Amino acid sequence: MRVIVLGFVVFIVIVIINSCQSNVSQPVGVPSNCDTAGLTYTNEMQGLINLNCGPLNTSCHSPAASNRGDFSNYSTLQHYVTGGDQSIVWKYIISSSRMPQPPELPLDVCTQAKFKAWLLAGAPQ
Repeated sequence: MRVIVLGFVVFIVIVIINSCQSNVSQPVGVPSNCDTAGLTYTNEMQGLINLNCGPLNTSCHSPAASNRGDFSNYSTLQHYVTGGDQSIVWKYIISSSRMPQPPELPLDVCTQAKFKAWLLAGAPQ
Protein backbone atom coordinates (compact mmCIF):
# COMPACT_ATOMS: atom_id res chain seq x y z
CA MET A 1 0.00 0.00 0.00
CA ARG A 2 2.86 2.39 0.84
CA VAL A 3 4.39 1.82 -2.60
CA ILE A 4 1.12 2.74 -4.30
CA VAL A 5 0.71 5.88 -2.18
CA LEU A 6 4.35 6.86 -2.72
CA GLY A 7 3.99 6.29 -6.46
CA PHE A 8 0.85 8.40 -6.51
CA VAL A 9 2.56 11.22 -4.59
CA VAL A 10 5.53 11.16 -6.99
CA PHE A 11 3.13 11.23 -9.94
CA ILE A 12 1.26 14.24 -8.49
CA VAL A 13 4.52 16.10 -7.83
CA ILE A 14 5.68 15.50 -11.42
CA VAL A 15 2.34 16.71 -12.79
CA ILE A 16 2.46 19.86 -10.65
CA ILE A 17 6.06 20.65 -11.61
CA ASN A 18 5.35 20.15 -15.31
CA SER A 19 2.21 22.25 -15.16
CA CYS A 20 4.23 25.14 -13.73
CA GLN A 21 6.72 25.11 -16.55
CA SER A 22 5.93 27.50 -19.35
CA ASN A 23 6.71 26.82 -22.97
CA VAL A 24 5.83 30.39 -23.88
CA SER A 25 8.79 32.09 -25.53
CA GLN A 26 7.53 35.62 -24.91
CA PRO A 27 7.61 37.56 -21.66
CA VAL A 28 4.30 38.16 -19.91
CA GLY A 29 2.23 40.84 -21.62
CA VAL A 30 3.92 40.53 -25.01
CA PRO A 31 1.49 39.55 -27.77
CA SER A 32 1.97 36.04 -29.12
CA ASN A 33 2.40 37.42 -32.65
CA CYS A 34 5.37 39.57 -31.57
CA ASP A 35 8.44 37.80 -32.94
CA THR A 36 11.58 38.70 -31.00
CA ALA A 37 13.78 35.88 -32.30
CA GLY A 38 16.83 36.49 -34.47
CA LEU A 39 16.52 40.24 -34.58
CA THR A 40 19.28 42.21 -36.28
CA TYR A 41 19.69 45.87 -37.10
CA THR A 42 19.29 45.14 -40.80
CA ASN A 43 16.30 42.78 -40.68
CA GLU A 44 14.09 44.60 -38.18
CA MET A 45 15.59 47.16 -35.85
CA GLN A 46 16.69 49.71 -38.45
CA GLY A 47 13.07 50.26 -39.46
CA LEU A 48 11.91 50.57 -35.84
CA ILE A 49 14.74 52.96 -35.01
CA ASN A 50 14.19 55.06 -38.11
CA LEU A 51 10.47 55.32 -37.38
CA ASN A 52 10.65 55.97 -33.64
CA CYS A 53 14.02 57.65 -33.10
CA GLY A 54 15.38 59.04 -36.38
CA PRO A 55 16.08 59.80 -39.20
CA LEU A 56 12.40 59.66 -40.25
CA ASN A 57 11.62 61.51 -37.06
CA THR A 58 13.94 64.43 -37.86
CA SER A 59 13.51 66.17 -34.53
CA CYS A 60 15.16 63.37 -32.57
CA HIS A 61 18.23 61.29 -33.48
CA SER A 62 18.83 62.22 -37.10
CA PRO A 63 22.13 63.44 -38.59
CA ALA A 64 20.78 67.00 -38.30
CA ALA A 65 20.28 66.51 -34.55
CA SER A 66 23.62 64.82 -33.94
CA ASN A 67 24.11 66.61 -30.63
CA ARG A 68 21.52 64.09 -29.32
CA GLY A 69 23.10 61.12 -31.03
CA ASP A 70 22.86 60.20 -34.69
CA PHE A 71 20.88 56.97 -35.06
CA SER A 72 20.73 57.11 -38.86
CA ASN A 73 23.07 54.13 -39.40
CA TYR A 74 24.54 51.24 -37.48
CA SER A 75 28.01 52.79 -37.11
CA THR A 76 26.74 55.93 -35.41
CA LEU A 77 24.20 53.97 -33.33
CA GLN A 78 26.61 51.28 -32.13
CA HIS A 79 27.97 53.33 -29.22
CA TYR A 80 24.46 53.68 -27.79
CA VAL A 81 23.43 50.01 -28.10
CA THR A 82 26.62 48.31 -26.90
CA GLY A 83 26.33 46.70 -23.49
CA GLY A 84 22.95 44.96 -23.51
CA ASP A 85 21.00 45.90 -20.38
CA GLN A 86 23.76 48.37 -19.48
CA SER A 87 23.56 50.23 -22.80
CA ILE A 88 22.45 53.82 -23.19
CA VAL A 89 19.45 52.80 -25.30
CA TRP A 90 18.35 50.29 -22.64
CA LYS A 91 18.62 53.00 -19.99
CA TYR A 92 16.40 55.44 -21.88
CA ILE A 93 13.90 53.08 -23.54
CA ILE A 94 13.55 50.17 -21.12
CA SER A 95 14.66 51.24 -17.64
CA SER A 96 13.33 54.77 -17.48
CA SER A 97 10.84 54.86 -20.39
CA ARG A 98 12.10 58.38 -21.17
CA MET A 99 12.22 57.75 -24.90
CA PRO A 100 10.60 58.57 -27.15
CA GLN A 101 9.76 61.92 -25.63
CA PRO A 102 6.42 63.67 -26.06
CA PRO A 103 4.75 64.58 -28.29
CA GLU A 104 5.77 61.17 -29.67
CA LEU A 105 3.77 58.22 -28.37
CA PRO A 106 5.45 55.67 -26.07
CA LEU A 107 6.70 52.46 -27.69
CA ASP A 108 4.19 49.63 -27.71
CA VAL A 109 4.86 46.43 -25.75
CA CYS A 110 6.03 44.49 -28.80
CA THR A 111 8.50 47.18 -29.89
CA GLN A 112 9.89 47.37 -26.36
CA ALA A 113 10.24 43.57 -26.32
CA LYS A 114 12.11 43.72 -29.63
CA PHE A 115 14.50 46.35 -28.30
CA LYS A 116 15.12 44.21 -25.19
CA ALA A 117 15.75 41.03 -27.16
CA TRP A 118 18.02 42.78 -29.67
CA LEU A 119 20.06 44.57 -27.02
CA LEU A 120 20.44 41.40 -24.91
CA ALA A 121 21.61 39.53 -28.03
CA GLY A 122 24.42 42.07 -28.42
CA ALA A 123 22.62 44.37 -30.89
CA PRO A 124 23.75 42.42 -33.96
CA GLN A 125 24.01 44.21 -37.25
